[in-house]
Amino acid sequence: MQLKVATYNIRAGVSDGYFKKKNYYKAARAISSIDADIVALNEVGKHVPKEIKEHAGFIAEQCGYPYHHFAQATTFGSFPYGNAILSKYPIEKLSVVPVKKFVQILPGIYEPRCILSAHVHAGVPLRVICTHLGLMPDEQRLGIKKVAELVEASSVPTVFMGDMNIDGSRPIITDKLGLRLHDACVLTNTHPVTYPSARPRKRLDYIFVSEGIEVCGIYTANVIASDHLPLVAEINIH
Repeated sequence: MQLKVATYNIRAGVSDGYFKKKNYYKAARAISSIDADIVALNEVGKHVPKEIKEHAGFIAEQCGYPYHHFAQATTFGSFPYGNAILSKYPIEKLSVVPVKKFVQILPGIYEPRCILSAHVHAGVPLRVICTHLGLMPDEQRLGIKKVAELVEASSVPTVFMGDMNIDGSRPIITDKLGLRLHDACVLTNTHPVTYPSARPRKRLDYIFVSEGIEVCGIYTANVIASDHLPLVAEINIH
């Protein structure tokens, strides 16, 4: 089974680099142009305009995805904020795992995070895990530990995607995930960079796959509707 998957931090609809102009339709057009079968989104929600009742649902409708699920990690004012999965195939067996909010040493350092796990009925068994890790090393270690526990609990072929806030030169992710998940960029010996979108220098966004999933190609989509570029992988599930 051949699929195209993508991960994209949409920066809550802030479209034009660092000018902080909100254009929710531009973000939706960028996602639509990728034409992925399954998309993991980070930074979904926040202060959406009144005509958009639910950010993930709005994007799914604009892009023609019949299935989506939003996982709230926190709130900004009264607005939910978190991660989402969009899919052309039915989404089943959803679970949302909160990542512990550490004791605040200084206000605003730690932001509540969550991990969204879903089984996607794409003709073959497939599990998709999506998260957005924190900025601090202790947050990152805890988040990766929880992902590793989810992976170990099931033998279903798995794709793990999201903004890890970790430069690709740091081994924390591969060290924690062990042998069950493999970095798609390492498997294909490619070096795409996703951040900042205008002049990308770092890869903060990742796609990992488990055994039984072949990575046929991985690349960034050349669209700017956030401070990140989308990372896209073409996979084959055996």
